[in-house]
Amino acid sequence: MKVVSIVFAATILTGCPVAMAVEQPKVPDCVIDRCDKNVCTIETPEGTVEVPKKRHYEEGTPVVCPLWLIDPT
Repeated sequence: MKVVSIVFAATILTGCPVAMAVEQPKVPDCVIDRCDKNVCTIETPEGTVEVPKKRHYEEGTPVVCPLWLIDPT
């Protein structure tokens, strides 16, 4: 009984192998292409998106892709 408990505990602690086998898709990297006074243009795999400029935005900075702003094609 003790061996079964140890095997069961080890299985729980290592995680489910089926759940670990599924890889999550990687979000594509986006880069700030250029910044004007109040607007920055972000280059995405689907095209470009203009967003309001933030203090830490500089040209060439990688950012999270604003996929919610891209118009569906």
